[in-house]
Amino acid sequence: MQVNYIGLIDTIILKGKVRILRAGSSLFPRTFRHNRNDVENAPYWHKLYATQYRNGDKTPELLITQQFDGRVQIHSSKAFIDEYGYGIFMQVPPWIYQNQTRSYKASAKADKTASNTKMYLQITIPSLHNLFLSNAFNDWAVSGITDKNYGKYADMLWDYMMSKTNLVKYGIEPYDRAIDIHKNSLDVVQLDICHNIRGPQVKDILELVSANGYYARKSMRIWNNLTHTSTGDSVIMQDANGIEFRKGKKSSEIYKFYDKELQTAQTYYDAVYTSRDFASARSKRLAAEHLNSTNKRDRTLLRYEVSLRKVPSQRNAVDRIYARETGDIRTIFLTDILENTIYNRVPKRVLKEGLFNIFGSEIEKAITILPEKKAMTDTDILQEYGSKGLKYLGVKYLLDKGMSNDQIWKYLANAIRGNSSYEVVRRLRNEIKMNGVSVNWNDSHIKTLDALRDVYMNSLS
Repeated sequence: MQVNYIGLIDTIILKGKVRILRAGSSLFPRTFRHNRNDVENAPYWHKLYATQYRNGDKTPELLITQQFDGRVQIHSSKAFIDEYGYGIFMQVPPWIYQNQTRSYKASAKADKTASNTKMYLQITIPSLHNLFLSNAFNDWAVSGITDKNYGKYADMLWDYMMSKTNLVKYGIEPYDRAIDIHKNSLDVVQLDICHNIRGPQVKDILELVSANGYYARKSMRIWNNLTHTSTGDSVIMQDANGIEFRKGKKSSEIYKFYDKELQTAQTYYDAVYTSRDFASARSKRLAAEHLNSTNKRDRTLLRYEVSLRKVPSQRNAVDRIYARETGDIRTIFLTDILENTIYNRVPKRVLKEGLFNIFGSEIEKAITILPEKKAMTDTDILQEYGSKGLKYLGVKYLLDKGMSNDQIWKYLANAIRGNSSYEVVRRLRNEIKMNGVSVNWNDSHIKTLDALRDVYMNSLS
């Protein structure tokens, strides 16, 4: 299984049309009400090791939730997803569930009607990397594949998931074919491709992209982590720890930079503080100390991520981007993502194109940082750009005073009177981008862009 691009693939979401056989008589008995705490009475459950602090040492195999409007949802618990690295979700018509809860047996006609009803099944793998490194997967690999010689990731991944939630035993099969559900029965509707970068801080990326990026500001979204204290208060961290770009509200391609270390610490902290009775005072204290120490130190593990999605009635970025390799647009399945060597160049190319879309040709320039090279001083800017350098220094002065990029351009547009104010500000902004002035006058910008250039030219080549 020598596939060198698997490490770039993170989140995978599979979704497809299915139906349930025997009116759900094989599915519903394996579920457990989501609002019950007596997990030991669940008909089917799995052992918990890594998430004991949240739900004890057991979790139901499947949960069932009925909304106030009658909708019935069958899904995995959060503890199950954290422990085993994946989860399933399915919405069932309420009349099918009600037929199973009645005292008398459903008629043959009701069974046939239920089997002809179209439903959607979704399998979510939050992190393929974490799944393969989990204790649950390692335990299964040691004890469960001794009689099999796996040569492909997709086969191994599917068998592992079916060992915990066997869809065939549940009576679930593809809607349009009377066969057992298998690894290619569900389409890939979301694929997150990522690369971790050591060195640049998130705040430096935010400043660099704000001043030098080629994306429209309206397409940019900045995140700040929201934490909860032991008293129940909410605190928003001052430094931005994430930034993303998307084209429109229903974009099928989303580019992200965020702090991976802080995200991991935040997830652990929230898990402990939102638990009920299983998190001890010591666990909560350790979680708070871990999050505080992560927030205070220099955060230098930057994750660059591109999320490809299928947006209903809009676009399907997964199928469209993978079609570039063959020229034929078709549905992409799990085996195409993890096994088909025809597509092995796609993940790296997607990451490279994302950097080019954000930074333009600036990302293709040679690495400029040298030990003896420093950021341009005010005198250097005046000598290099002459009278235009005065305008650049004005922008630099406002940045040094703590004004954000958006505030600067609004301030300049209001300060310049006349009908040409917007055009003057637009040209000034483009000149600063095209000449790379904002990068050269800041040491952190130079280092950050050089780190991204190194990823673009070397790590993703």
